[in-house]
Amino acid sequence: MKQFKKSSLVRKEQISPACYDQITKYFSMVSGDLDSFFPSLKDKLVGYYSSGRNILLRGGAVSDKCWFITEGLVVAYYYDQLNEPVTFAIFEAGEIAMLPDSYTGGQVSECYLMACPDTHLLEINAAVTKIIYELFPETERLGTLILAQQWKKIHQRDGLLRRKGKERVKQFYVAYPGIEGSGRKITLVQKIICSYLIITESSLSRLRKEIKEEKYKYSIKEN
Repeated sequence: MKQFKKSSLVRKEQISPACYDQITKYFSMVSGDLDSFFPSLKDKLVGYYSSGRNILLRGGAVSDKCWFITEGLVVAYYYDQLNEPVTFAIFEAGEIAMLPDSYTGGQVSECYLMACPDTHLLEINAAVTKIIYELFPETERLGTLILAQQWKKIHQRDGLLRRKGKERVKQFYVAYPGIEGSGRKITLVQKIICSYLIITESSLSRLRKEIKEEKYKYSIKEN
């Protein structure tokens, strides 16, 4: 997937209190003990805004950053034997986008991370994480819990792919409700969705139409 020609990852001069509240809530859900380490981490966070599609990590590089998403989406993908992009994970607001083997293990990544348009991010540098671990050894448990969530997210697609056509699409929009509808807050091109679900664009359009018609018929019966 290519970046838009006019895309840019804009560094923010300030991080809003709302963004700090989001990442605090995330860490609180994973581990209740924030008082010891979070002030040190907070000072090292860097905010960014993605004005278009921006590559956060390229294949062939080692990941030295992970990204907390405060708004928008980040997708993880690789290129198959036909040099076609295959999306295997979608990270949304309130989650950390990371490729664990590369970020924590220092392995060269075969995959890419890309921020979608109008995505807001907080950068967490691997060097900062290492310092936090050294200063606050108890945070290694927190790191282990976060990694477990990352693997769960990456394998979320496997569960969807076990479902057949219409049910697969239906459950995708249940998992990512902000992508669909006139009031959607997230921009995700259809090609990425098709890659994630392993269906053609024509099939996606047809199945979405069938699902909408079913919802309409059901709403009439209810009324």
